[in-house]
Amino acid sequence: MKQVAICIGPEERMQETADLVSIYIPTCNRFDLLQRAVASCLAQTYTNIEVIISDDGSEPSVQEKIKQLALSDNRIKLVLSAESRGACAARNNAIAIAQGKFVTGLDDDDEFKPHRIESFIKAWSARADMSFISANSCIYIDDSLKLTSRKKNAVITLQELLHTNVIGNQLFTLLSSMKAIGGFDEELQARQDYDAWIRLVAKFGPGYRISDVSYVIHQDHSYERISNSSRRVQGYDYVYKKHEHKMNSAQKASHKFYRCLYTENPTLFALLAKTPLRLWPVAIKVISLRMLGYKV
Repeated sequence: MKQVAICIGPEERMQETADLVSIYIPTCNRFDLLQRAVASCLAQTYTNIEVIISDDGSEPSVQEKIKQLALSDNRIKLVLSAESRGACAARNNAIAIAQGKFVTGLDDDDEFKPHRIESFIKAWSARADMSFISANSCIYIDDSLKLTSRKKNAVITLQELLHTNVIGNQLFTLLSSMKAIGGFDEELQARQDYDAWIRLVAKFGPGYRISDVSYVIHQDHSYERISNSSRRVQGYDYVYKKHEHKMNSAQKASHKFYRCLYTENPTLFALLAKTPLRLWPVAIKVISLRMLGYKV
């Protein structure tokens, strides 16, 4: 019998020996959005993943749909909660059962671009001295406006992070590191990502942002986002009080600026009057978009 040689390229070999990546997705009564989020994970070019759906007390009929979704692919795991305890508890429940070497997250109303996990794996192999890898995102405000972050490759230090959340709402890190910092603070109803990233960098050192755009944030839906609710005030104040002792005067000023911008809905002139000059471009951009009718 004639033997047939099968050539395996470098990408296939990487997948064969790949480390498992755990992806947590907290959700509650938003099955239509959850389907899109899960599909974007299953479509990743890096296939050695587990997708952990952590349901935060959805209605029984919704939980039944989630169970059926979990049966569609053996890479999906499911955590069901009888009552709602918030997004942080849902994330922690997923992290508790995760089996990957690495962990990252996805909100149920957002999605990954297909290459996201693969780009993180490649970046980690080049910058394994960093505590995390993050990337850029694009935000769909509505059908007529998409904002895309274009930040360059850069090391992110604790001092930079204490000014504002320059990482975003998700990053890629070792599962052991997330467990070592105790996961997400369940007292927080907003800004939980920012608080966790501060604790991660404070414990394990700087992280690294790659310039790639691989996360899609959807604000173009009718469901509530935490960023649009009064819970954001609690988040700002809680995080500030928790980490104030680490901040210098400039970092405290930055925190007060962003709190005012995103919780008090100020006019441009009122905001500029008490804003450090270096933050004027941020103030002008956000207020201008609001004046045009966009919810930012």
